[in-house]
Amino acid sequence: MKKIKLLWQQPKLYFEESLPKKVNWWRTLSLFSLNGIMFMHYTMKSGGYYDISTAKSFVVSILTLITLGVFYGIISNLIVGLLISLTGHLFNAQNELKKIYNALTWTYLPLVISIPLLFSNLIMAKILLGEVNTVTSLTLSILVILSTLIQAVIGVWQIILLYKGLKVAQSLNATKTILNYILGFAIFGILNFYLIKPYFGY
Repeated sequence: MKKIKLLWQQPKLYFEESLPKKVNWWRTLSLFSLNGIMFMHYTMKSGGYYDISTAKSFVVSILTLITLGVFYGIISNLIVGLLISLTGHLFNAQNELKKIYNALTWTYLPLVISIPLLFSNLIMAKILLGEVNTVTSLTLSILVILSTLIQAVIGVWQIILLYKGLKVAQSLNATKTILNYILGFAIFGILNFYLIKPYFGY
């Protein structure tokens, strides 16, 4: 929580101090996994892939979310980081891959708050499908709304952190930082559609 507080209060300083350090791969891959789980949640939700009608289908949905999310999060972020480094040459960026991976890692740190809220929401949604009294139903509905709002705020914060982190990592101005990320992510989008997406079946 201390690191999250520092990221909130002094993100630029935090990135300047943290990015030159050696990549902690356990932490990096763990946070990449959380990012993948969140992405896969939105993918499954928008595609109607969740089935929480029974206890068995609920467990299967959760396990599918975690399994696909972890693999996709790790693979996609490793590729995106590499692409951002490669496209950075077009903008005369400093392209030390270590710093880019560290920037992505710390960008996803707030997910240690979002992911528990996500699973809480899914559990509450499962409970609401059952026979519950009016007071319980109203209470859980309010909690789901509040939790969703908190996740939305954290999502916006992550976008800001991503911008600030990459700006520090590659020593670019605001415009070049944004353009470099858009270009790298666009290339990943193409690769994702033709090479990665078919294997995940979403």
